[in-house]
Amino acid sequence: MRDASARAAEAAEAERLAALIPRERAQYLVEAAEGWAAAGRSDRAGELFEAAIADGGHVVGDARTYYAGFLFDTGRPDRALHTLAELRRSRPDDPFAYVCAGEVLEEAADLDGALSWFTTGLAFYQNFDTSDAVDDATLMQLLSSRQRVRRLLELPPDSWDDIAASAQAVLLADLTDP
Repeated sequence: MRDASARAAEAAEAERLAALIPRERAQYLVEAAEGWAAAGRSDRAGELFEAAIADGGHVVGDARTYYAGFLFDTGRPDRALHTLAELRRSRPDDPFAYVCAGEVLEEAADLDGALSWFTTGLAFYQNFDTSDAVDDATLMQLLSSRQRVRRLLELPPDSWDDIAASAQAVLLADLTDP
């Protein structure tokens, strides 16, 4: 693990880039916030997460999912859940936001909430099959994460779990094929 001073330097650099590249400002603010959080500066991290959300610019996975994870990590689960509820109401059009939100809830041990986010994210895809999952990393993440959470909840496999298993087998075969 990198030391706090290295993470602080990375955070400062991300802040500098946020100021220099306005079209990517929100993304860099999230990166800076994560760096400051890792460096032990949760006060600065919170400010930057809020600035990224206020900016409204594009962030892969949506700035609110990263902020919610930070809020859980810093002992503010009610505020984290409120942030995720706001995100859900806004109906993000980035399917990766559903991956991130589901992962945040899974890490917070809210498996039902995680399952809901992963399943809702699959609505972006119409009539998909194994080859679609193999070719689309976000679809594969949604399927695999949903499958994992369903197993943890001891739910029987369904057709989407079958697609996940089939796609995982294809990808594994590709890795082991000389």
